[in-house]
Amino acid sequence: MFEDIKERIKEKNLYILFIYFYFFMMPWNLFKSQMGVLTVILFLLWIIKYKFEITKKIKEIFSFRPLIILFLFIIFTYISSLWSSSFKDAFSYVNSFHKYYFLFIPVLFTSLNVNEAKNCIKVLVFSFFSYSVFSLLIFLGLFEIVDNGSNIDNPKGIMGYAIVTQYMLIGTIASFIFAIFSKKEHKIFYYTMSIVCFFSLFVNNSRTAQVSLILSIITIFIIYYKKELFNIKKLLISLLVLVSVLTISFFIIEKTNKMDRFENALNQIKKIYYTNKFDGSLGLRIYFNKVGIEALKEHPLLGFGPEDNVEYLKNYQENDKNYTYQKIFSTYHSEHFDLITRYGLIGYFLLVLSILYLIYKLKNINKEYYLISLCIYVPIFYISLANATFAKKPINYILISVFVLLSVIAYRSFLENKDIKDDNITK
Repeated sequence: MFEDIKERIKEKNLYILFIYFYFFMMPWNLFKSQMGVLTVILFLLWIIKYKFEITKKIKEIFSFRPLIILFLFIIFTYISSLWSSSFKDAFSYVNSFHKYYFLFIPVLFTSLNVNEAKNCIKVLVFSFFSYSVFSLLIFLGLFEIVDNGSNIDNPKGIMGYAIVTQYMLIGTIASFIFAIFSKKEHKIFYYTMSIVCFFSLFVNNSRTAQVSLILSIITIFIIYYKKELFNIKKLLISLLVLVSVLTISFFIIEKTNKMDRFENALNQIKKIYYTNKFDGSLGLRIYFNKVGIEALKEHPLLGFGPEDNVEYLKNYQENDKNYTYQKIFSTYHSEHFDLITRYGLIGYFLLVLSILYLIYKLKNINKEYYLISLCIYVPIFYISLANATFAKKPINYILISVFVLLSVIAYRSFLENKDIKDDNITK
C-alpha cells in the first residue's frame, strides 16, 4: 500500500493519489457536503482523463453481472417512488442516499486496475484504524468533544457509535486477514491495526457490533472451512482464536463497566417473554422486527415504497396497546426490515443477490479478497439485524464503493487469467 503511494508520488499520478485520498476521507465525514464535493471532483477528473473514451468506459460497466444486478437494485429503489403516497418525498429520500452512486461507480470501475483496487481497500481499512486510534485517545482521557458528548465513557469521536463501531469491527477482521496474507515485514503492522481496532470496538458502546464480531468470526470460519470443518488442527486453532477473543472481550467490557448493558439486554428479553412488554434498546428492536414482519405480510413483493413504510411503523406504534414506550420511532432499527418494507422482497433480493454473486466470483479468483469480502459483508449482515447500514451515511457509500473495488478485482483478474490462458493456447 505505502510502496504504491510512494510510487504514485514519484510518477506524479495525481489522479490515483486523489482516489486514495478519497477513500481515506470517506469514513471521517468531516463536513456535511464532504462526500458530494469530493465525488464531484473525482467525477470531473475522470471526465478530463478519459474525455475521448467515455462511451467505451460506460459500456465496460455492463460487462460484470454482479454490478449490473446492483444497478438494477439502485434503479428499482427510484422506481419504488411510483407506488409511494408522495412521489416527491419518496424520490427525494432515495436520491439523498443514492445520487452519488451514479458518479463514483463508473469512475472507480473503469479507472482502477487490480492492484490499485486492492490498495484502495487497504487505504480504507487504514482509515478505520486511524479512527480507532482517534477513539482510543478519547477513551484514555487525552481530550474530549463536548459538543456531541464524546468522552471516556462514550469515546465515539465525531460520529455516532452505531456508525464508527462498524469501522472498528470491519477493521479488526480485515486487518487480521491482510496480516495473514502479507509479506513478513508487513505482518506486525497489520496485526497492530487489527488489535487497535479490536480494543477500540470494545471500549465503545455498541453491543450489536461487539456481538457481531463473535458471530462473524464463527460464520467466516464455517464458510471458509466447510469442507474441512472437522479437521482437528484447524478446528483447535479456530477454537483457540475464538476463546481468546471472547476472554479478552469479556475482560475489556468488565474493566470499562459496560457489562450492565448486556445484563439489561437479558432482562429486556425476559420482560418480553413474561409480560409481552417491549422496553429498552433490545426490547424495542425486537418489537420493530415484529412490526416489520406484519408490514411484509401486507406488501411482500414491492414494499410500501420509500417513506410510506415509516408511516406504517408510526401508525402501528400509535395503535398498539402493548406498545407503552413514550417515544414514537420512525426507523425499524433493522436494515433488513427497512429494505424489505421500503422496496419489498424484490428490492431486497436484488441487493442480496448482487453481493452473493460478487462473493461467489471472488471465491474462484482471489482467495485473499474472497476472505476480505466475507470480512465486510458477513459483519454487515449481522449488524443490519439491529442497526442501519445501507441507509446510514457514510456507511452506505463505503459499502457500495467497496462493492465496486471488489468487482474490479474479480472482473480484471478474470480478464488477466483469460489472457494468460489464450496466450498459452496460442503458444
